[in-house]
Amino acid sequence: MKKSYISDVKTKTRITRLTYNKNSKFYDFSELPVEFLFFKRWRRNLFKQIKDGNVLEVGIGTGKNLPYYPRVKNGVAVDLSEGMLKHAKELAVKKNIKLVQSDAQNLPFRDESFDIVISTYVFCSVPEPLHGLNEIRRVLKLNGELIML
Repeated sequence: MKKSYISDVKTKTRITRLTYNKNSKFYDFSELPVEFLFFKRWRRNLFKQIKDGNVLEVGIGTGKNLPYYPRVKNGVAVDLSEGMLKHAKELAVKKNIKLVQSDAQNLPFRDESFDIVISTYVFCSVPEPLHGLNEIRRVLKLNGELIML
């Protein structure tokens, strides 16, 4: 019996985007228990480390990190899913974070653009995580800081 396996990165990425678009309406609700028990505290501790500078968040999702952001000079956040970005929009405006619909595997920024890159609970959903990590390395300034959960 032949196994069904999707090997095409573009197809995997499209399926991931469609899945998160569909689930964006109830995503936060589905994660309430683990958010309350663990993630909230981890996010709070993580964002205490953030210094001022050009900040990129890869995989903003519905914007769960936004309440923890300090004031940043220039903040940009990307997500593959338009549906997730819709949920993050209101809070992103309050925090002066620009939202961009983009694939972590193909970031639309110049080399060495950011002092800090943040990514929380994202790379388990990136079809080719190594591509995404290489993109982060490309857009992160020399001696920049990558912060991940």
